[in-house]
Amino acid sequence: MAPLWETTAPFALFMFATVIAAWLAGTGPAIFTGAVGFATRLYFDSPRGPGNLPVTWEEAVRLTLFGGFVVGTAIVLNRMRDDRRDLEARVIAARREIEERRRVEAALEAARANLERANRVKDQFLGLVSHELRTPLNVILGWVALLRNGAVPPERSEYALEVIQKNATAQTKLVTDLLDIARSLTGQIELERALVDLNAAVGATVESSRGSADARRISLSMTTDGAPLLVWGDMARLQQIVEHLLSNAIKFAPAGGRITVALARQQRSAELTVTNNGEAIAEAFEPHLFEPFRQAETGATRRYGGLGLGLAIVRQLVELHGGSVSSGPPGPEGGATFTVLLPLDAASPDSTGAAESLRATG
Repeated sequence: MAPLWETTAPFALFMFATVIAAWLAGTGPAIFTGAVGFATRLYFDSPRGPGNLPVTWEEAVRLTLFGGFVVGTAIVLNRMRDDRRDLEARVIAARREIEERRRVEAALEAARANLERANRVKDQFLGLVSHELRTPLNVILGWVALLRNGAVPPERSEYALEVIQKNATAQTKLVTDLLDIARSLTGQIELERALVDLNAAVGATVESSRGSADARRISLSMTTDGAPLLVWGDMARLQQIVEHLLSNAIKFAPAGGRITVALARQQRSAELTVTNNGEAIAEAFEPHLFEPFRQAETGATRRYGGLGLGLAIVRQLVELHGGSVSSGPPGPEGGATFTVLLPLDAASPDSTGAAESLRATG
């Protein structure tokens, strides 16, 4: 009878190879590896010669056990291999589900924060609107009551009417701004387009704003190269853009300050620049400059009135004209600079040709 090592070691070697094949490759390769081991052992260890049996009963038992081990190992390890793959797939799916749940929770948290912020802005806006609308209305009602009761001397009647008209105009502007921002948010602003020379539109608006600037001893000047700047737009809305920019500049420029309005041609665009000296825009507030109902100062201690709609309306109207508006860095004297770019009319010739065309039609 052969020693244990000589009879068992080859089987152990092929068993180990079968286990590796079953774990790494599956049932088929494991059975193939076992069959190779079975055939190898049968070929090299079978006795040869006349009168010898091909396989002894001991070897037949070993080969039978080896075959059963091969088949059983292949089946069990293949099942374990499939279970491992299924477990890995479940782990990956669970990780994805956890990540998706985290993303959903983060989105919900952001939405909740945005909703809370929107509620705060709404509350601030309602308080601001009620204050801004009530202030001129109270002035009007007060002076009307004095006039009706005869408490105003005749020589002061003209002044009383001027105050009433000024506050009525201010209230009308507030209501108009609210309607404009509401229309812009719903996409209902319509432009009555025509060929407009920006020199004329901006110049007329500057002259109409000169009285407000003079009241605060602010120097208001306009510079242009004189060449026609023809844009295809709505004359009233273009003037409204300039009016809001000038109103913003007059509000924040110091008494005795300076405001400069400049018009120039930049390739195929008209560039409008409104600059004022004084207090610079806070860096933290710059990203919110053109958002509606946003102001650098809030609460009862704010120094400047208004609803915070002017620059938001400017952006909406500029974009409706196919242009862009931006805020530049403060100058040496601080303040703010706003630049509006509007596309010139596509059919408009260069500056010289445009000037000749205007003279011919004038």
